[in-house]
Amino acid sequence: MSYMWVSLSDCSQSHLCHLAQMMREDEELEIVLSRGVPHSFRKEKGFSVKRAEGLLARLGIPSHLKGYQYLKTSFEMCANDMGELDGITKRLYPDVARKHHTNADKVEHAIRHAIEVAWKKGDSSLQKKLFGYGKEERKRPTNLEFISGIMEYLMREPINYLS
Repeated sequence: MSYMWVSLSDCSQSHLCHLAQMMREDEELEIVLSRGVPHSFRKEKGFSVKRAEGLLARLGIPSHLKGYQYLKTSFEMCANDMGELDGITKRLYPDVARKHHTNADKVEHAIRHAIEVAWKKGDSSLQKKLFGYGKEERKRPTNLEFISGIMEYLMREPINYLS
Protein backbone atom coordinates (compact mmCIF):
# COMPACT_ATOMS: atom_id res chain seq x y z
CA MET A 1 0.00 0.00 0.00
CA SER A 2 1.31 3.44 -0.87
CA TYR A 3 0.30 6.76 0.64
CA MET A 4 0.38 10.27 -0.74
CA TRP A 5 -0.18 13.53 1.14
CA VAL A 6 -1.76 16.32 -0.89
CA SER A 7 -2.40 19.91 0.17
CA LEU A 8 -5.70 21.14 -1.23
CA SER A 9 -4.36 24.69 -1.24
CA ASP A 10 -1.67 23.63 -3.73
CA CYS A 11 -4.01 21.63 -6.00
CA SER A 12 -5.34 22.88 -9.29
CA GLN A 13 -8.13 21.25 -11.26
CA SER A 14 -5.58 19.40 -13.40
CA HIS A 15 -3.84 18.07 -10.27
CA LEU A 16 -7.15 16.68 -8.99
CA CYS A 17 -7.79 14.99 -12.36
CA HIS A 18 -4.28 13.51 -12.24
CA LEU A 19 -4.90 12.23 -8.70
CA ALA A 20 -8.16 10.60 -9.75
CA GLN A 21 -6.38 8.88 -12.65
CA MET A 22 -3.63 7.64 -10.31
CA MET A 23 -6.23 6.19 -7.94
CA ARG A 24 -7.92 4.34 -10.80
CA GLU A 25 -4.58 2.86 -11.90
CA ASP A 26 -3.38 1.87 -8.41
CA GLU A 27 -6.06 0.34 -6.19
CA GLU A 28 -3.72 0.29 -3.20
CA LEU A 29 -2.94 4.01 -3.36
CA GLU A 30 -4.33 6.05 -0.49
CA ILE A 31 -4.39 9.83 -0.77
CA VAL A 32 -4.54 12.04 2.32
CA LEU A 33 -5.99 15.47 1.62
CA SER A 34 -5.17 18.42 3.86
CA ARG A 35 -6.04 22.11 3.88
CA GLY A 36 -2.56 23.28 4.90
CA VAL A 37 1.03 22.19 4.93
CA PRO A 38 2.09 20.44 8.13
CA HIS A 39 5.23 21.87 9.73
CA SER A 40 7.17 18.65 9.12
CA PHE A 41 6.67 19.02 5.35
CA ARG A 42 7.69 22.66 4.98
CA LYS A 43 11.33 21.99 4.04
CA GLU A 44 11.71 21.57 0.30
CA LYS A 45 14.91 19.52 0.45
CA GLY A 46 16.95 17.77 3.07
CA PHE A 47 16.70 15.06 5.62
CA SER A 48 13.68 14.52 7.80
CA VAL A 49 12.73 11.44 9.80
CA LYS A 50 9.25 11.45 8.22
CA ARG A 51 10.72 11.39 4.70
CA ALA A 52 13.08 8.57 5.68
CA GLU A 53 10.21 6.57 7.19
CA GLY A 54 8.12 7.07 4.07
CA LEU A 55 10.95 5.97 1.83
CA LEU A 56 11.63 2.86 3.92
CA ALA A 57 7.93 1.98 3.79
CA ARG A 58 7.83 2.43 0.00
CA LEU A 59 10.91 0.23 -0.27
CA GLY A 60 9.04 -2.51 1.60
CA ILE A 61 10.79 -2.54 4.98
CA PRO A 62 8.27 -3.22 7.77
CA SER A 63 8.61 -0.96 10.80
CA HIS A 64 8.65 -3.89 13.24
CA LEU A 65 12.09 -5.02 12.04
CA LYS A 66 15.02 -3.95 14.20
CA GLY A 67 16.88 -3.10 11.01
CA TYR A 68 14.22 -0.48 10.27
CA GLN A 69 14.95 1.28 13.57
CA TYR A 70 18.71 0.94 13.06
CA LEU A 71 18.40 2.39 9.55
CA LYS A 72 16.43 5.38 10.85
CA THR A 73 19.10 6.01 13.47
CA SER A 74 21.81 5.62 10.82
CA PHE A 75 20.08 8.20 8.62
CA GLU A 76 19.81 10.66 11.51
CA MET A 77 23.49 10.24 12.36
CA CYS A 78 24.55 10.59 8.73
CA ALA A 79 22.38 13.70 8.32
CA ASN A 80 24.39 15.27 11.15
CA ASP A 81 27.75 13.96 9.91
CA MET A 82 28.17 12.18 6.58
CA GLY A 83 31.60 11.15 7.85
CA GLU A 84 29.79 8.31 9.64
CA LEU A 85 29.81 6.50 6.29
CA ASP A 86 33.60 6.74 5.97
CA GLY A 87 33.95 3.94 8.48
CA ILE A 88 30.65 2.11 8.50
CA THR A 89 31.92 -0.89 10.48
CA LYS A 90 34.27 1.07 12.74
CA ARG A 91 32.13 4.14 13.29
CA LEU A 92 28.46 4.00 12.20
CA TYR A 93 27.52 0.51 13.44
CA PRO A 94 29.12 1.03 16.88
CA ASP A 95 27.43 4.46 17.21
CA VAL A 96 24.02 3.00 16.32
CA ALA A 97 24.66 0.04 18.63
CA ARG A 98 25.42 2.34 21.59
CA LYS A 99 22.21 4.25 21.03
CA HIS A 100 20.17 1.01 20.93
CA HIS A 101 22.09 -0.82 23.69
CA THR A 102 23.28 -3.66 21.47
CA ASN A 103 26.45 -4.52 19.57
CA ALA A 104 27.74 -3.53 16.13
CA ASP A 105 27.48 -7.06 14.69
CA LYS A 106 23.77 -7.20 15.50
CA VAL A 107 23.23 -3.78 13.93
CA GLU A 108 25.01 -4.84 10.73
CA HIS A 109 23.05 -8.10 10.52
CA ALA A 110 19.66 -6.47 11.22
CA ILE A 111 20.26 -3.80 8.56
CA ARG A 112 21.33 -6.45 6.04
CA HIS A 113 18.18 -8.46 6.82
CA ALA A 114 15.97 -5.36 6.38
CA ILE A 115 17.56 -4.69 2.98
CA GLU A 116 16.97 -8.32 1.95
CA VAL A 117 13.30 -7.99 2.91
CA ALA A 118 13.03 -4.73 0.96
CA TRP A 119 14.59 -6.34 -2.08
CA LYS A 120 12.08 -9.20 -2.04
CA LYS A 121 8.94 -7.19 -1.29
CA GLY A 122 9.71 -3.61 -2.32
CA ASP A 123 8.87 -1.38 -5.26
CA SER A 124 11.32 -2.35 -8.02
CA SER A 125 10.87 0.93 -9.91
CA LEU A 126 11.88 2.84 -6.75
CA GLN A 127 14.80 0.46 -6.26
CA LYS A 128 16.00 1.23 -9.78
CA LYS A 129 15.53 4.97 -9.25
CA LEU A 130 17.60 4.95 -6.06
CA PHE A 131 20.27 2.36 -6.83
CA GLY A 132 20.28 1.84 -10.60
CA TYR A 133 19.12 -1.77 -10.35
CA GLY A 134 16.28 -3.72 -8.78
CA LYS A 135 15.32 -7.23 -7.75
CA GLU A 136 14.99 -8.30 -11.41
CA GLU A 137 18.79 -8.06 -11.79
CA ARG A 138 19.18 -10.46 -8.83
CA LYS A 139 21.48 -7.99 -7.14
CA ARG A 140 20.92 -6.00 -3.97
CA PRO A 141 22.90 -3.12 -2.50
CA THR A 142 25.35 -3.56 0.33
CA ASN A 143 24.50 -1.86 3.62
CA LEU A 144 26.82 1.03 2.73
CA GLU A 145 25.33 1.42 -0.77
CA PHE A 146 21.81 1.32 0.67
CA ILE A 147 22.40 3.90 3.41
CA SER A 148 24.41 6.25 1.20
CA GLY A 149 21.87 5.90 -1.65
CA ILE A 150 18.97 6.79 0.63
CA MET A 151 20.88 9.71 2.18
CA GLU A 152 21.86 11.06 -1.21
CA TYR A 153 18.25 10.88 -2.37
CA LEU A 154 16.85 12.53 0.77
CA MET A 155 19.39 15.35 0.65
CA ARG A 156 19.11 15.93 -3.10
CA GLU A 157 15.48 15.40 -4.11
CA PRO A 158 12.84 18.02 -3.43
CA ILE A 159 9.60 16.90 -1.87
CA ASN A 160 7.10 16.25 -4.61
CA TYR A 161 3.63 15.88 -3.15
CA LEU A 162 2.00 14.77 -6.39
CA SER A 163 4.33 11.96 -7.43
